Amino acid sequence: MSEEYELFAKKMEERFPKMFEGKYGGFAVGAGWYPILEILCSNIQHHLDWKEKQGNPVQQVTVSQIKEKFGGLRFYYDGGDDEISGMVRMAEAWADASCEECGAPGKSRNGGWIRTLCDKHEEEHQERKRAQEMKSSGLEE
Repeated sequence: MSEEYELFAKKMEERFPKMFEGKYGGFAVGAGWYPILEILCSNIQHHLDWKEKQGNPVQQVTVSQIKEKFGGLRFYYDGGDDEISGMVRMAEAWADASCEECGAPGKSRNGGWIRTLCDKHEEEHQERKRAQEMKSSGLEE
């Protein structure tokens, strides 16, 4: 795993220990979606803390899995309420329009594995794919 991933995972686990206290499987998404996840978790915990202070506690959110599936963010969790469900849906919709690699505006790209990428990262992906195809066919430059 990359150093960037390790730093992000440690930061999230330290900042939101209640959410990531169990086994959650890590962050199986590209770094472009890290800010979305950080904002989502911050908003969730703020909501939970606020509800607690109001005397109307909501069950603590615990994350069970975070991953990319069919080019979209999937955030699986236990606990929460309708407001948190809305926050998660909004974050998933935000990721649907953001490059998983860099966070810039992106769109769903097909070509075997569906990913959400900006034009730059899609072109890089296509270049790697062409190079791999040439190598496997023995037509290397």
